[in-house]
Amino acid sequence: METILDRKKIEPVAILSHIRKNHAMEHATIHLLTKAIPGASFAGYSFIKGYWILGKAELQDVQKAAELALARMKNGEQKLAVHPGCGTNIAVTGLCTASAAMLTTLGQSKDDSKLERFSAFTSAGIIGALLSRPLGPWTQKNITTDANVSDLNIVSISCSSVRGTPAFFVQTTIGKE
Repeated sequence: METILDRKKIEPVAILSHIRKNHAMEHATIHLLTKAIPGASFAGYSFIKGYWILGKAELQDVQKAAELALARMKNGEQKLAVHPGCGTNIAVTGLCTASAAMLTTLGQSKDDSKLERFSAFTSAGIIGALLSRPLGPWTQKNITTDANVSDLNIVSISCSSVRGTPAFFVQTTIGKE
């Protein structure tokens, strides 16, 4: 069985595709873990070889959530690929608020008071933040994740610890089982 990682020269598009699929799986796994363990919070990080889940859980909880997430995603539940806590939302909010604030400088003169400038920047920042609310999830859905995980397989799940917090690595591969 040849996987993307077995090839000598890995195409950048293939690398990004695999990371996007892992990012979708990371979100789906966190959705299911959060439902299974109320009150617990989780973080995740995706790479080409898989994804990390950090949070207070047992290995069997993560294994069950990851396998169920994969099955549900393969069965068409693509909404699991988008998560409200994703860093993409934070990045998009920063970009929108900074861009809106920068645009306000185009309409200001040196004679504007600091209060007028502050008011304009605040208003622009609010508008940017409001614009980012639909743009963050859109960016996740269309750019940073790929919910089509039909060719993704879970290879293994291992547990370690990062500064006392349980850390689980879900190793994945693209290709036939």
